[in-house]
Amino acid sequence: MAERKSAPNTRMEQAAAVRTIGARMRQARELCNLSQSAAAKRLGYSNSSKLSKVEGATDTNSVPLWLITRAAKVYDVSVDFLFGVNDDWETGARMTQEREVSAWLWEAMEKARLRDVATLKKLHDKLEAMGESTAMMLETTGDASAALARFIELNPGFEDMPGGARLMSSVGRANGAAKGVKVKLERFRMECKMAASDTLQQSLPLWDED
Repeated sequence: MAERKSAPNTRMEQAAAVRTIGARMRQARELCNLSQSAAAKRLGYSNSSKLSKVEGATDTNSVPLWLITRAAKVYDVSVDFLFGVNDDWETGARMTQEREVSAWLWEAMEKARLRDVATLKKLHDKLEAMGESTAMMLETTGDASAALARFIELNPGFEDMPGGARLMSSVGRANGAAKGVKVKLERFRMECKMAASDTLQQSLPLWDED
């Protein structure tokens, strides 16, 4: 009989522990003056829905252990506090100031990251526009070269005509310049991609979502 009663008691204790952890997670977040959305990002979530379920104890089966240890670091509290073992919470002026500075730094970094992403998008759009213009220029100069070659074929002695040699030289230089622009643009595009990759890697959150 004792074994039959132990199972439901265990489930009740587990549900109570989950509710306690959820309440302590919410308390720790509020003491750090963090919104649920900001805290979710620091904890590694892409949005606040999962953190909301944890704080509200919507799922009474379990709470990820990695989340508890990570929350202890983010909120600067002990694991015992999150588990409800003790009520110790340092609220001195120094710790409050440190948390406020930390929150400010995080927001500043996030704004800088969003600004960098917006700048990179604008640069990408401009590069695409330049690429289209370069491709059109290459196509145009190529058509001009082909047309000139055909004209010379149909009109022997064209080079000896007044202005003929100059026309051939001008078309050749235009075609060469267009090809040179294409090479430089491709090189610049690769450099931008490498710089963008480095910038985005430096802007990534400290933790990835599991």
